[in-house]
Amino acid sequence: MRRSLLILALLVCVLSFSYTVRVGDTIAIEVFQQPSFSRTVKVAFDGTIPYPYLGNVRVAGLTVDQIKEMIEQIVGRFIREPEVTVYVLEYAPMYVYLQGALNRAIDISNHPDLTLTKLFSLLNLTLDSGIDFENVQLVRDAKVQRFNVLSFFFEGKIENDVLLKEGDKIHLPPLKYEKTVQVAGAHSLIEKYVPGLTLRTLLLKLDALDEEKAVIESAQLSIDGETRTIDLRKVLDGSFDVPLKPGAFLYIPKRQERYVYVVGFVPEPGLKTFTSQERQTLALALAKAGGISKDDEKWVEKILIKMPDGTVQELPSSVLAKAHEIEVPNRSIVEIVKHPEFYVYIQGAVNRKGRIDFEPGEKRTLKTLIDKVGLENPNVEWEGKIRINNTLEIDLKDVVHGDKDIALSLGDSILVSYEPFIVNVVGAQTGVLQLNHYEPKTLNYVVKRLSVQPESIESVLLIRGKITSTHDPSQLVKDQIEVPLQRFDTVLVKELGANAVYLIGDVSSYVEFKLNEPITLQRVLAKVGLNDLRRIEKIILDEKPLDHSQDLPIERGTILKVELKKPIQVTAMGYLKNTGRVEFNYHETADLKTLFAKLGGLIIGPELHYVSDKIFIMRDNTIVAQYDAQKVFMGVENAMLEDNDFVYVTVKEPNQVYVFGKGVPNGLVKFTHAEEFDLRTLVGKIGGIKEGISRKITIVTEKSVETFVWDEYANRALTNNSIILFDVDRENYVYLIKADGTPDMVYIDQNTTLYEVLMKAGVDKNYRKIELTRGIEKYSLELKDLAQARSYVVKAGDVVKILDVPQNFAYVLGEVNKPGIIKLTEGTTVLQAIIQSGYFTNKAAASSVWLYKGGIDGKPIRVNLAGAIGGGRIEYDPILENGDIVFVPSDIFKTALEWIPVINNLIVFYNNISELFK
Repeated sequence: MRRSLLILALLVCVLSFSYTVRVGDTIAIEVFQQPSFSRTVKVAFDGTIPYPYLGNVRVAGLTVDQIKEMIEQIVGRFIREPEVTVYVLEYAPMYVYLQGALNRAIDISNHPDLTLTKLFSLLNLTLDSGIDFENVQLVRDAKVQRFNVLSFFFEGKIENDVLLKEGDKIHLPPLKYEKTVQVAGAHSLIEKYVPGLTLRTLLLKLDALDEEKAVIESAQLSIDGETRTIDLRKVLDGSFDVPLKPGAFLYIPKRQERYVYVVGFVPEPGLKTFTSQERQTLALALAKAGGISKDDEKWVEKILIKMPDGTVQELPSSVLAKAHEIEVPNRSIVEIVKHPEFYVYIQGAVNRKGRIDFEPGEKRTLKTLIDKVGLENPNVEWEGKIRINNTLEIDLKDVVHGDKDIALSLGDSILVSYEPFIVNVVGAQTGVLQLNHYEPKTLNYVVKRLSVQPESIESVLLIRGKITSTHDPSQLVKDQIEVPLQRFDTVLVKELGANAVYLIGDVSSYVEFKLNEPITLQRVLAKVGLNDLRRIEKIILDEKPLDHSQDLPIERGTILKVELKKPIQVTAMGYLKNTGRVEFNYHETADLKTLFAKLGGLIIGPELHYVSDKIFIMRDNTIVAQYDAQKVFMGVENAMLEDNDFVYVTVKEPNQVYVFGKGVPNGLVKFTHAEEFDLRTLVGKIGGIKEGISRKITIVTEKSVETFVWDEYANRALTNNSIILFDVDRENYVYLIKADGTPDMVYIDQNTTLYEVLMKAGVDKNYRKIELTRGIEKYSLELKDLAQARSYVVKAGDVVKILDVPQNFAYVLGEVNKPGIIKLTEGTTVLQAIIQSGYFTNKAAASSVWLYKGGIDGKPIRVNLAGAIGGGRIEYDPILENGDIVFVPSDIFKTALEWIPVINNLIVFYNNISELFK
């Protein structure tokens, strides 16, 4: 505490000693116990004060100590050893004068050590204050100093922060234009804002960005008070852009830091800075990027150091052991290259299923894969098969127990199949008998395994399809004959004197009856649990069907073949909550209502913009019925389905209008299906017409242009895709509606050509069909080449609508979010087409996309796009041509041929409903 008081006292002494009295100061002179010599006086404009016996004494420019000595000498003539105290009671104002955007005087007397930047803080000045901070001027003693203080708002400092003095004149020039965007820092520019101005357009107005002096990878862009960091290189190469607004401000810092970029296989890639004391080594750069663990070092293939001059140094992964010795040049890029991922997909009779990754150094062969996943049992080793990409089939025993091995490729799909060797046994030990790989596949062996006693057996029947052969059990047991078996054969053992009935087919059973018990069909069915007769398709006796609804008498020893009803399978796709193949069991009603219930329902709701619209049923490649989704949802309509029917649900687009104007959000406004499609609802959706904004509205439809003044009591219905203009500036803008429905405004100073408007809006060169609306007149333009658009003059207020592209189409079907027909532009690849169709669904098998060149009869090409989902590498992404079909499956193990029935249904459907072919 004492120390603080001492410092304060010293500070007061220093200030008292250094401060000189000024005109307008009020000073107090106190002489102890002498009120006639004590007084409070204000320094007059001539710098003097009145004092007894002296008259007017000049004190301006003196310190209070100097004034005290002068007073002591005067008073000492009358009083012995006077005690005199002099101090400034009230300081006169110290004005600095602000001119330009601000015009006022500021008293700085109570703000010692006030600098230029402190003055900005005192006045609460910001980048939005309408001041040109790059050209601030300070006038002192008729000399002018100029300051660029923009860096103060981003870095908190400027190079020369001058201490202000009384009488300084500070000129804060206003921005030259009412609406501007600015660039400052390493580069500077003030540009008048025009609608449609983007960051990339602004950068093109600068001289070439100098990376030697500008940190262009971390520039700061301020829009509407929000600041974000931008990599300007991405903006310049066209991969990223930001629309600007009036007042937008871009600050490009001057390059001062030492840094490198660390990218690739590290936990925290990005810009890594170094202090002046830190060595710029590879080890420290990797440490700043999160490091590489010992377990991960095996995945490092190599290290690339890209120098600022463009040269590249390649280092092996072994240098990680001495990374602390390797110096990394400033501003270089260190890329840790990971060994390419290698993986395959495996399903079937294995212990591990799904994606299997191989580590670097592992042999990428079938033997290695089998060792990694393991097989379910020894039978699979000896009798299983392997299918690679549904083309090559191999016996597993040749791989596991032989010398056969096959090299694998990235993304291969492998199916390990094993079909157990089973026979159905009816009679002795009725049931399913599975034979292991080491067991003989003969009827002789089966009879012996069943421990059949020949003397108690009447005969052994081997049933294979419609062929039945009878064999002597004694000959089988003694191996006097050998009868080979096939999978799923039925072996029927008839016992001597048995009062029984034998069931084969879909039901394998041996039904016994007591000696005095009547044998009837219904009793037989009851004993095997077939009480629900709906399950039964038919029962055959001696190749003739029986009426299984009747309780017919059945003779002892009869063999009945039972066929059960197979489930009905229906495929449903389109605008549904879920899509796919649906199975109806015998007790389920195969109709539309049950189908949609199984799939989660139709997409119907008053709050939705897009809803299910039409339901099409296709049977044998023909549309056999059409229903309204809303009526099916309400239960008004329904339809029975048959096996292998294909059901497709279309989407109903919302009503929509394009809105341009002052005081309203410009863009496309969509209406939900419950909203009234009228002007009053539109005004409500855009937040109303603000006070002070004109209520003059122009509606442009396909048939008319109408201008009127709107009020809350009037209303009118709207037309879909019409253009609503809320008193816009028709003297400076052309209104553009692109082919995808996106609205845009293009600023023009004077009449220009259609070509220039399209280029300003970034319209693709393939577009040929254009509609131009001027007043109430409409013009349809057919261009053989977009260059012909130079022949058409466009005026302010015109509306330009892009109608379509050349007749160049492809199909994108299957597991994409918006399947259907897409319009191709030059260079469209398979992946770009999938992105254009809403990208992959969650069920998509991206590693097995099928491309049918030229149509369904064309050669199928398998395209692996798994890298598009997992962030990996895409080796092959072919360009599409007219008529190509892209199909994204849900199952990687089905072949291209297996998908053709589904694709045929989809193509027939789209060709029937698409407006492209009408």
